[in-house]
Amino acid sequence: MEWFSTEAELSAWKNRDKRLTAAFRILIVLTLITFIVLCLLVRTENADTLHLVLMAVTVVMGWICVIVYQLGIKEARTQAGHLDMLLKGEKDFREGRITLTRETIRIPKSIRIRKVLLDTGEEEPARLNLDERWISRMPPDGSRVRLALAHSYIAGAETLEQAPAEKSNGASRRPARLQWGKLLPLLGIWALVAVFFSSFVFYQITDTVPANKLTLYIDGEVQNETRLAVLLEKGLPSPIRMVQVHPFTYAMFGSDALRAADLYIVPDSDLEQFADWFAPGEESVLVHDPESGVSVADTWILYTPEETYRLYLGAASAHLEDGLARQGAELFMNLKTEEETR
Repeated sequence: MEWFSTEAELSAWKNRDKRLTAAFRILIVLTLITFIVLCLLVRTENADTLHLVLMAVTVVMGWICVIVYQLGIKEARTQAGHLDMLLKGEKDFREGRITLTRETIRIPKSIRIRKVLLDTGEEEPARLNLDERWISRMPPDGSRVRLALAHSYIAGAETLEQAPAEKSNGASRRPARLQWGKLLPLLGIWALVAVFFSSFVFYQITDTVPANKLTLYIDGEVQNETRLAVLLEKGLPSPIRMVQVHPFTYAMFGSDALRAADLYIVPDSDLEQFADWFAPGEESVLVHDPESGVSVADTWILYTPEETYRLYLGAASAHLEDGLARQGAELFMNLKTEEETR
C-alpha cells in the first residue's frame, strides 16, 4: 500500500505555513514603515511626486501580501488540515478497477479534487475523491487496486493488477493549471482600496488648519502651482507652514474651501460674480493688464491676454487681522520670474 498522506508531508506543510506567516507579517510591517517614512518626507515641493510613490508602494506591497496569503498561507493551512483529516480519519479499504475522470471540484479554500470512479463489479461505480497533486501516483485507468479511504477521500493505493498504460486517459491525468480567476478580482479590489486610502491619508497629512496655511485661488489656468506655492511659502513667517495655490476648478465640487481662501486672482469680467467673497475696504491690486503690459507671475499663471486681472483679499480669510494675507499679496507682487529665481 502506497500512502499518499504522511506525517512528514503534514509536518512540511505546517512548517511552510509558519515560514509564510512570518514573511507575511514582516511584509505588513515593512509596508507600514515605508508608508510612514514616505508620509514624513512629504513637503510642498515634493508632494506631487511622493503622492504617486505612496500610491504605487501601497498597491504593489498590498499585491505581494495578497499573493503570499492566497497562494501560500491559505494553501498551506488547507493542505495541512486536509492531510491531518486523512491521517487521523478512520480508514475504509475497498477493491475494484479505477477510472480517473476529468471532473474537478474545489473544496473550501484551495484544494482541487479530482473525481475517481471505482468499479467493484457489484453495483454502480463509487465516486471517490483524490487530491490532484497525487494524480501521477495512481496506476493507469482500468487497473485493479485496493484503496484506503477516509471519508470518501483516497489516502493510499495498492495496485493488484495493472492495466496497460495506453488505456489511461492522458488528458484526465494532467493537473489543472494555477487558477488566477479568484485572485485577479482581489488584486483589483486592493488596488482601488489602496489608491483611495493612500490619497485620503496623503491629503490629511499635506493639509493643516487655516491658521497655519495661506490659500490662493486663481480664476484661470495655472501651471506648476507647486513651484509657485513653494516660493510663497519660503517668504512667509510663522505660523504659516503651508501655502496652497489652486485654480478655481480645483474646488468645483466643494465651494466652502473656495469661499474661505485668503487670496483671489480674478479677471474684471468675473468681478461681479465673486464680489461677495472679497474683503470689504481692502483695495485690489492689478496683476495683469494688457494695456500697460503688467503681468505678475505669468511664468505660472496663464492669463487670458485680453483680460485684466486683479488680486483680492478674501473676506473669510483667517489672516486678515494678523496681516499675513496682505503680506502674502505683497510677496506675490514681488515674485521674480522662474528664470530670475534660477
